[in-house]
Amino acid sequence: MKRLRISSALFGLMGLAALTLMASTPAKAAFVVGGENGWQMSFDGMLNAFMVYSVTDRAPTGVDSVSSLLTIGQTEAERQVFRVRTGLLPSIFAFNVKSPTINGVDYAARIGLYPQIQNATTRTGFGPDTLSSLNLGSRIDIREVFFTADGRFGQFLVGRALSLYQGKNILTDMTLIGVGVPAAEAIGGGTTLGHIGYGYVYPTFNAQFRYTTPDISGLKVAFSINDPSHITNNTLNVTGGYAATKVNQPRFEMEMSYAKKLSFGDLSTWVSALYQQAQNATDHHKVASIGGAGGIQMGIGPVGILVSGYGGKALGTTFLQDADALDQFGKERVHYGGLGQLTYTIGAVKLGANYGLNYADRTDYEHIWQNAGGAAVLKSQQAATGGVYYSLNKYLTLVGEYTWARNSWYNGQKQDVNAFALGTVFVW
Repeated sequence: MKRLRISSALFGLMGLAALTLMASTPAKAAFVVGGENGWQMSFDGMLNAFMVYSVTDRAPTGVDSVSSLLTIGQTEAERQVFRVRTGLLPSIFAFNVKSPTINGVDYAARIGLYPQIQNATTRTGFGPDTLSSLNLGSRIDIREVFFTADGRFGQFLVGRALSLYQGKNILTDMTLIGVGVPAAEAIGGGTTLGHIGYGYVYPTFNAQFRYTTPDISGLKVAFSINDPSHITNNTLNVTGGYAATKVNQPRFEMEMSYAKKLSFGDLSTWVSALYQQAQNATDHHKVASIGGAGGIQMGIGPVGILVSGYGGKALGTTFLQDADALDQFGKERVHYGGLGQLTYTIGAVKLGANYGLNYADRTDYEHIWQNAGGAAVLKSQQAATGGVYYSLNKYLTLVGEYTWARNSWYNGQKQDVNAFALGTVFVW
């Protein structure tokens, strides 16, 4: 089966993230270099590596596989795979610059490089992986390029950073430092999925202007004006489909969060929202992505509890506003899902289990198309992960995970994957 070639730009986004450990604010750095007049430069980072063995069911027939990252480009040889690879987080090497306080304002800037360790599918790799015949080396993404201004007024952030909408949904997933769901080998040079597409939608790193209010007794509100996105049915290098590619206004996102220490433990909760319009350049049809998300996380002694979710239209099952946000005639699909998680910490060991589900409603056109013999569209993606996370010291964590995932289509067909991962995460 001929492999579907997918642009490195899209799946560079999948490297997803240490994305999340460091996306909102610069991390504590291990190395600080002093400069003149109070200026400072620092460096921080993370490296991870996992041994991953996965067994994936044969790809079903008669289905639209554009949205399924288990199915894309799958060959018979790829149904049982062992890899030594990056997990959900790529590695990180980041540069931070901090100014002295100037008229009551602290300025800082961050540039973060996010490489992955494995070649795409071959021992011989040349240069950054683009999934072309000669470029099958490891990938490197520039996820963070931003500066901040902090003062009594709050914070302004300008540049490229993790998006507000569903940002905390991914940051609170325990598989962030693990593997979770593996993707098809056609994108083997990228990261794994964690629970992206299986409990939340990938928020991505985007160019933006953001304002965050001061902390008011644990309450913060953030608003951002973002570089807009095409809203599509066919982003993954698939011909045909429908795309709203004319964008003449920004995408708007917001987040309201609350965190407080209580007598019985720690509490944090959040809600976030997204709105953007786009237009088809040929028939001038307008579509809109509208979404809400939220969650609550509690720590009660050694027990951690998390429930998060999202819903809206033209969101996509795995990547926001891409692949299956619309049907082939430009009708917005309805998407929703959520993640539940329970962890228990015993000394340096954290035990955890979570389950997530993403669901996409079928439009009237898709129902008629399937009844006429057309390909069935993706209905849902669900996954459960059990993990053990052992902190050998404050810099090194050992990780073991088992993940089961299932993709389902509207014609009743299913595809399962079972994945076992063992690896380590080193931070500085």
